[in-house]
Amino acid sequence: MPGHPDDLLEAYAFGDCADPSVAAHVGSCPKCSSLVSAAARSAAWLSASHFAAPPPLLRDRMVTAARSARAPSDSSALDAYAAQVASFGTLLDGLSASDWQAPVFDGRSVADLVSHLARNDARVAADLGVSTSSAPLDWRAQSDRLLRTVGSRADLLGHPVRLAGRVPIRRPLREALTQRAFETWIHDADVRAAIALPPVVPSPLHLARIVAFGVALLPGAMDAAGRGRPGASATLQLTGPGGGSTTAALSAFSTGGSSASPGGVSPARPAVAEVRMPAERFARLLAGRIPVPDSVAVIGGDRAAALDMLAVAATLGCE
Repeated sequence: MPGHPDDLLEAYAFGDCADPSVAAHVGSCPKCSSLVSAAARSAAWLSASHFAAPPPLLRDRMVTAARSARAPSDSSALDAYAAQVASFGTLLDGLSASDWQAPVFDGRSVADLVSHLARNDARVAADLGVSTSSAPLDWRAQSDRLLRTVGSRADLLGHPVRLAGRVPIRRPLREALTQRAFETWIHDADVRAAIALPPVVPSPLHLARIVAFGVALLPGAMDAAGRGRPGASATLQLTGPGGGSTTAALSAFSTGGSSASPGGVSPARPAVAEVRMPAERFARLLAGRIPVPDSVAVIGGDRAAALDMLAVAATLGCE
């Protein structure tokens, strides 16, 4: 890229520009890297002290208007990952030598955490035939190669790849990209907590996609944990940005023992419990970043079933 992309640096710092050429330039240009880091840190503090949620009715009107203009598409999976890569990359660009050694929530260093993230990303890249890096901290270059590959090959979105997790399974790339966005955001928050910066929340659309991804994994996870309740479901009332009402099946099987429909949700399943909590809190719970005491959510109906569901949900992280 000739010259400096001055007109794109601000958007890149705020996670709104996923242009790989801008990322490559910022990574190699000390001047632009410094400007992006300063802008990102300022934005983080301003958003933490001046955030105001839009009125619910305004949000509903905007979402309805947007969907009438253009229906949701698989591109949002790539958009979510690109946004989190841009945000996390900007954060890492501004770290000092001591920041890289700061301990995160589980005792690992920031450097160890980034290496872990790179290894999980490498599984997806390898399954797509994208070259991976042997350098433990070359996360940004590897994620940029993955973004360029997927961005130029929409036909790959249905390709099965490995998900990260305790029990690796293969799912379509569109789902893996949502998981990659999820893990990148969570580790971004881990690093920010380690160096005393406020967290940054994904956009409502991206947060809703992360929540839907976790809910879809719940039925099989409930059965694997020995807590499945065939034929039953729970209603999730998630509040705030990215929230909404959804149904989570409590088993991948119907009452007769046969497999449920894809996603594990069936209209015939009675809701035995209701769980109400902020969407962001539920997403952090999915990542195992908050405990699951009785007070984590407002619960109605079968309390034991609801708490079983939340306890299993908290095991769905990407560690």
